[in-house]
Amino acid sequence: MAMSRLYMSCALCGRKQAHGLLSHASWGQVDVSGASPHRVCPACKEQHRDWEQRTRATISAQGLDEEMFQGSGGFTAD
Repeated sequence: MAMSRLYMSCALCGRKQAHGLLSHASWGQVDVSGASPHRVCPACKEQHRDWEQRTRATISAQGLDEEMFQGSGGFTAD
């Protein structure tokens, strides 16, 4: 039976990295209450000094888009 790979995904650029190949500590993490932590890859951390604010803004924008979609009668994931 094959095991599925776990991936970390960057909240800013979308880069995916197999969990464990790079040190978990090299990735940034933004915790949002009531949600799983969002991660930022080492390249985005280095490129954007304000990576935490950018990540929070991205999370907020995604939340607004999701609320607008649900309010329009769209499908929701259960």
